[in-house]
Amino acid sequence: MRKHVLTILLALLPAISVRGQEVQTSLQRFNWGARIGFAATGTYVTQARIDGHKLTDYNQDTQVGNFAAILLRMNTQKLFIQSGIGLTSNKSAFVMDKNSWDPQAASRDEFSVTYSMLSLTLPVQFGVHLINRSPYCMSIFTGPRLRYTPDKYYSAKFVNLEPYQFTESPTQFTVGWTAGLSVQIGRTFLDFEYEASINNITQKMVETSGATPVPDYVLDRRVGIISFSYGIMF
Repeated sequence: MRKHVLTILLALLPAISVRGQEVQTSLQRFNWGARIGFAATGTYVTQARIDGHKLTDYNQDTQVGNFAAILLRMNTQKLFIQSGIGLTSNKSAFVMDKNSWDPQAASRDEFSVTYSMLSLTLPVQFGVHLINRSPYCMSIFTGPRLRYTPDKYYSAKFVNLEPYQFTESPTQFTVGWTAGLSVQIGRTFLDFEYEASINNITQKMVETSGATPVPDYVLDRRVGIISFSYGIMF
């Protein structure tokens, strides 16, 4: 009886070995891809003050930019890790009432800020394959994204702050947290993603006209970015 069992095990050993190699290959499988898409950027003011007065009333104007990225993914049957490098153009605007700190104010006194930025992005995302049956795959993913925005690729326009003229510089390194859904058919895929920035996207406002006295403006804000992209995975 023992000889029969041993013979069966010896006969199955090559098959077990091949299966183990298949699993190991799956665990070490890498894919790379490219995608392009659109990104709608909304601005969320986290702190706004003029000479110590807290401003509370603002309206955002979500605007659409675009992006392109190269992806690198390490897959298993159920999980994956994804990174890469991207180039993103984001723009947004908002309007704020300078009198919103005063409940007795008889009228509104609004100023607006419109800005655009071009950033390099580097995500580190962790995902789960909800469906992974060739040629179909559906996945969810989440993780941080690092953004680098050089000063010369950021511009901002302030309206109705006369006689003052303000400028500002971007926070060159910002971190956002992403969550998204990916649907893949064959080599092509569609990604739906939301990113919320964690730190303030700009530095302190600077007055450049020389007018005095200069009000003390504090205008901290973050962004929320909804993106849709189309890509090919190799």
